[in-house]
Amino acid sequence: MDSRYEVVYIDKFTDIVEAEIARKQLQQRFHMSDGVLQSLSCGKPVVIKKGVDLEEAERYEKAIKDSGGVCWIQKMSEDGAHHERRHNERRLNLDRRSEYRGSSIQPDRRANCGRRTSDNNSKH
Repeated sequence: MDSRYEVVYIDKFTDIVEAEIARKQLQQRFHMSDGVLQSLSCGKPVVIKKGVDLEEAERYEKAIKDSGGVCWIQKMSEDGAHHERRHNERRLNLDRRSEYRGSSIQPDRRANCGRRTSDNNSKH
């Protein structure tokens, strides 16, 4: 059995003008309604095509990228459900270092004497 793939689209534009142009081009190329276009513009990854072979997924990817969109191809899981490729555990972990780095801690300079004559801690 050959592998099946899905095409995932994400609307992550920083420039509003660029985003509007890309959305209009996507709407024209794929004949999308305004509702479908609005659901794609949520800022989260959305699977737009799944269960296709690699060649067809690459055609979708090329068409989306030619329209100015951002997408990627990922292999479908065995159960056929979409699984987020970004790992939440890593993003939710506040301290991602494996060990304590005491040498990176700098002393608080505010407790030392200042350089300005108006500073309360200055020796001038």
